[in-house]
Amino acid sequence: MVKKSIAAMGVALMAHGLAQAADSAAANAELAATASGTTTSAATRAGTATPQPADAGTWAAQGQLGLIVTTGNTTAKSGNATFSAAHVMGRWTVGAGVAALYASTGHVSTQQDLNANVQADLALSKRTFWFSNARWDRNLFSGFAYQESVASGGGFKFVETPATLLAGELGAGYRREEPEILTTGLLGDVVLRQREAVVNDAVLEVGLNYSHSITQSTKVVNALLVQYGSSDTTTTDNLSLQVKVDATLSLAVGMQLVSNTSPPPGSAKHTDTLMTVNLVYALKNPKLAASSAAPALVSGFNLP
Repeated sequence: MVKKSIAAMGVALMAHGLAQAADSAAANAELAATASGTTTSAATRAGTATPQPADAGTWAAQGQLGLIVTTGNTTAKSGNATFSAAHVMGRWTVGAGVAALYASTGHVSTQQDLNANVQADLALSKRTFWFSNARWDRNLFSGFAYQESVASGGGFKFVETPATLLAGELGAGYRREEPEILTTGLLGDVVLRQREAVVNDAVLEVGLNYSHSITQSTKVVNALLVQYGSSDTTTTDNLSLQVKVDATLSLAVGMQLVSNTSPPPGSAKHTDTLMTVNLVYALKNPKLAASSAAPALVSGFNLP
């Protein structure tokens, strides 16, 4: 009964989002037609058509890379990389990101994780927006062969100043995940995988994004995401501190926490933590607000 209620709420939220999108498209088309007519009339009166400059300042992107290699009696390697991008189109902000993590001891892999997401935000007012997103995660050591979801809902910017952003999101959606029972070896490597039946359930999604510039060269960023479902509740929190080196380069120290309330049998550890030290290269854009939620939720480092 609870799952059906959440699913119904999710369908209603998505329908409302599509209605808002249609309304926005119609409004933008009308504005474009009006602007075109005004421009044409002005050009006709002037006797010549002046080329309009292309829209600029609507893109931002950011990439990160961290690598650690130790040698001696044993060889250990670990590395992580992320890439995020956002694009503004009128009232729409579309963001996407991918992240990868790898670690090994000797010739044995002890961590492999790849995830991606995409999100579209539609500004309804100065502080409110509608969002729709899709997420996918493949972690070979989490106890889930994969986890994927789609969700839609509303968001509100509680604080938005040049130095600080605090935005919350609440929505509903659908999640699909395939549990697997892992048998690990002495080094933490997986020696046997036994996949279980795929689980499908409705989820309630809550997100909170925060960023604050402590100084002109130092910023703290935190992104929290909770997906509540009848089979499992997943909480992901990304916290980072970025220190600017120059206009495009920064050094970032981050911590990620991922918790599952009901992991598959054999995955006794409910919470995983990850500490990273990364070099960040950003194609920054002061006209693109840091409220592009999708990249922020990938790894905890927002744009720009």
